[in-house]
Amino acid sequence: MKVFDVADQGHGPPVLFSHGTLLDRTMFAEQTAALADRYRTVAYTSRAGTSEYGTEYDLDSLVTDCLEVAARAKIDRFVLVGMSVGGFMAIELALKYPERLAGLILMDTMADAYTSEEKTQFAEVFRPMKSEDPIPASFSQTFVPIIFGPQAIANRPALIDSWVHKWRTRPSRSVWGEYNSWISKSERLSRLSEIQIPTLIVHGEDDNGIDISAAERMHARIPGSAFARIPGAGHLVTEENPDAVTTALTTFLDALPRW
Repeated sequence: MKVFDVADQGHGPPVLFSHGTLLDRTMFAEQTAALADRYRTVAYTSRAGTSEYGTEYDLDSLVTDCLEVAARAKIDRFVLVGMSVGGFMAIELALKYPERLAGLILMDTMADAYTSEEKTQFAEVFRPMKSEDPIPASFSQTFVPIIFGPQAIANRPALIDSWVHKWRTRPSRSVWGEYNSWISKSERLSRLSEIQIPTLIVHGEDDNGIDISAAERMHARIPGSAFARIPGAGHLVTEENPDAVTTALTTFLDALPRW
């Protein structure tokens, strides 16, 4: 049986939250707290942040995990919020199981495949992570400017320190597994027109992990999608400008037919 770390709060139509690499369910804490007065919010930590970190998995496995979280919560139809690799997974789920989704929120993510050059660059960074040793300081520092935008780096050292501390307590192999789940992802831009589910795209304007142009490409391909550009925020958009993200989510969710 898989082990999940789940925060389930509130009452009302269900909204599931899936996070990105090096992160966990707590990245959505401000949004789930704000929404819980009228929605049931279910945020979960993916395999890499649990005792399942050493298993082999890909995006299809993460789709199965998401549906298992829903099944354990006795949730049939839900809005899915996917951030970064959570968004990679959410696109796969939307294409394969559209009947399960009342809405889709794609956050700081993309539908492009990684280029050969990007795969080479990532391989150099992640290859040394095939170890049970804690994530090294050098790896953490490499990812600070990828996860956080320049405003957070300049003005919010406590936020950065809190996440770096979490990274340093994780086994290196946990991020090796995350990396392998998404590095060979398929190109999905050409299939986004198949998504007929109400969709919101949220992206930090200063995201160095996935450029906002990727969000613009998705917005152009998903029929009727809404697009929220979040100023002053990098990849960890939910914590770098939480109020703007919460407003975007609330506006989108409140406009949906009840599910």
